[in-house]
Amino acid sequence: MKKILFAFLVVWVAASFVNASIVSYTCDDDGDGAIVAGTQNWVYDSGLEEYTLSMGCVQNWYPGHILGDFTTNTELDPKVWFAETVENDTTFDWTDYHITITMNKTFSILDVITPDDWTYVINAVTYDSVSGKWIGSIDYYKGSGSAILIGDSGDFGLKVSFVGSVEFCTEQIPTPEPATLALLGLGVLALRRKK
Repeated sequence: MKKILFAFLVVWVAASFVNASIVSYTCDDDGDGAIVAGTQNWVYDSGLEEYTLSMGCVQNWYPGHILGDFTTNTELDPKVWFAETVENDTTFDWTDYHITITMNKTFSILDVITPDDWTYVINAVTYDSVSGKWIGSIDYYKGSGSAILIGDSGDFGLKVSFVGSVEFCTEQIPTPEPATLALLGLGVLALRRKK
């Protein structure tokens, strides 16, 4: 009996330190044209026991949405990098960028990819009782780096850990530089004055 109990404990401890394997996934934009997902690259790093889903995207306006799911072979916690190179095809330069990620199971945001010399804040993952989903977000700020000009690209991403198979959605919103916001405000005032 002691040998069986010991063997069970060894298997249980070993299994608790192993991540789930992702056996399939889907990922694409929602088709409204706000953000358009390009070619995807899917890589598994066995040394780090984590996956990377990288893609190029073009953001035409906001909010942009990327939807998908991961199917795992167990209810353990795989780790996945979402790594995007996002081209600015909006009408303004970006000094902030915001990604909100929603999943139908609990998850954690473990790490972040930012453009050079940008800063970020990871906001806590919370449960939304109205939608029945878990929501987390990252706010990126230009910091001492350069704005992402119209036609240029920035690297954004996050590493998440979740419990077993999940569905996900990201909402991605760039913010104009303050000078652009001021010009937009003046334009609105001028239109109101004419009326």
